[in-house]
This record gives sequence, structure tokens and C-alpha cells, in this order.
Amino acid sequence: MIDLVVRKTPPAGLRPALRASLGAVQAHFGVEDRELTVVLVGDRTIRALKLEHWGEDAATDVLSFPTWEPGDPFMPPHLGDIIISLDTAARQAQARGHSLTREVALLASHGLTHLIGHDHPHAEGLGFEEGATGEEWRVFHEAWDVARAALPDGA
Repeated sequence: MIDLVVRKTPPAGLRPALRASLGAVQAHFGVEDRELTVVLVGDRTIRALKLEHWGEDAATDVLSFPTWEPGDPFMPPHLGDIIISLDTAARQAQARGHSLTREVALLASHGLTHLIGHDHPHAEGLGFEEGATGEEWRVFHEAWDVARAALPDGA
């Protein structure tokens, strides 16, 4: 189950596309029976969260807050929360030449990959679909491919 909390109104069609793509990524990872929360916010909110939890005073595109530690044999019913800034996502979508829906699906798949315990090195200014390479990025690329394939045509 995907609980979608909207604090900043997304464009029409984003909600069902996000549910479809993220549901496909959950199935890919074998966690379709788990719950997660996606919160759509603006830059001001995500900036405050990043400052509070990471000590960095800057907006970002996506933050993940897992509810368990990787390696713990008990995976809880709720995997955690994914926070996405629609403001940052809109700028990135425009810069990459694709839709906001596609960008949000990318960010959500990235967030879910973190929720299930994967991490990667920091890639300042480099989106993982734009050339971040190495074995540690493989699982993120695979999740993005699954999310993109599940998007409706034109998204």
C-alpha cells in the first residue's frame, strides 16, 4: 500500500502514475506487501527537513526516512517515508527535458531503493540516470528502469 500525502498539489495524472510506477518497483524488490508513505511538498518544507536531519540548509529533491535498519531480520509492515519536493522535481524535469510525472517517479523509485536498505556515494550535481556509474548504482538504475516502464505512455 502506498499512502500518498499531498502538501503541494501535483499536476493532474501524477498521482495514479506515481502509484503505478512505485507499485511496480515494490514488486521488483519483493516488498509489495509492505506499506510506505510518499509526501509531496515544496522546497521550503524539504529544506527544513534536510536542515533538521542532515544539518544541511538547502533544498533537495528527495529524502528517505526508513523505519528499520538494513540487516535487521525483521522488516516492518511500514518501510518508511519518502519526501519529494515538487519544486525541485519540476526544475529537474525541465532541465532533463521530461515530464514532472516522470521525474517524481524517478525520485520515488530512488527513495524506495533507500528504504529497503541500499545506499550510494554522494554524487554532487549528478542524477543517477545521468551517468552515475559503478556497482553501487546498479540497483538504483534497475529500480528506475522498472518505474519508467510502468509509467503510462506520454508520462
